[in-house]
Amino acid sequence: MPLVHPALLGLTTALPDVPGPAGLALPACAPGDAAAACGDSVTGDSATGDSATGPVGLAQLLAGGSLAADVLRDEGESLDLATLTELAGRLAATERLWRPIVRHDAAKRWYTRLLLTGVVEVWLIGWSPGQHTAVHDHGGALGALAVADGAVEEDVHAPHGGSWEPRATRRHAQGRVVGFGADHVHRVINRTAVVATTVHAYSPPEVPLRYANADGSVAVPAAAAAQLTTGLLAPTAQRRVAATAAR
Repeated sequence: MPLVHPALLGLTTALPDVPGPAGLALPACAPGDAAAACGDSVTGDSATGDSATGPVGLAQLLAGGSLAADVLRDEGESLDLATLTELAGRLAATERLWRPIVRHDAAKRWYTRLLLTGVVEVWLIGWSPGQHTAVHDHGGALGALAVADGAVEEDVHAPHGGSWEPRATRRHAQGRVVGFGADHVHRVINRTAVVATTVHAYSPPEVPLRYANADGSVAVPAAAAAQLTTGLLAPTAQRRVAATAAR
C-alpha cells in the first residue's frame, strides 16, 4: 500500500491563486549514464491538470496516460527514467503542493518523503545557502532531480581506483529536471546566497546509498547495510544492490 504525504492528499493548507512555475524542460540525462529517452517538455498547468484555483492532489498530479498505474504499484519492475523525470517534474511544477510544507533550516538540511510505493520513493528537500550532501551513489537505483525553486549545483564524480573522483559540475536552476542512471555518483550543493527547493524520485525505492569516506573508500553506512542482511529490501531493490556490489 502506498505511503502518501498529507500534502499529496490535499490535507495541507494550499496557497491561493499561485500557479506552478511553467516551462519545465524534461530532462537532461547525466552524461555517461545509460539513459534512454527521458521524456518530453512539461509545463506546470498542462502536465498536472492543475489550475491556479482548482483542487490539486495526488489524483490530479498523476492524471493522464499511464502515470498513476506505473507509480501506484505495490510490486513490479523499476520505473524507467522517462517516468521518474515526469513524476519529479510534475511535483516540482505544482507549487501549491510543496510550498506549504517545505522548510529551510540554516542549521540542517531539511527533507521529507512525499511518496513511497513498491516501485518508487519521492523526497522534497529544502536547501539553505551552503548546504550539501556527501558524495554518494544511489545503490544502483535510477533517479531524477527537479528544481522547484532557486538553484543547486551537482558535482559529478566517477570511479577511479576504488574511489570516486570529481569530473564535472553542473548548475540546475528552477524548472530544470535531470535524470540519472544506476552508475551515477554525485554531490548536490546550494552554492547560491538564497534558499532552494528540489524534488527527488528514485526507483527502486529504499536502496541503501554508498558514500565516499574520508580515506577515499566507498561504503554503505552500517545502519543501512543492516537492510541487506535482514530481508527488508524488495526483490527489485535486492537485485539492484547485488548488481551494484558486483561492479
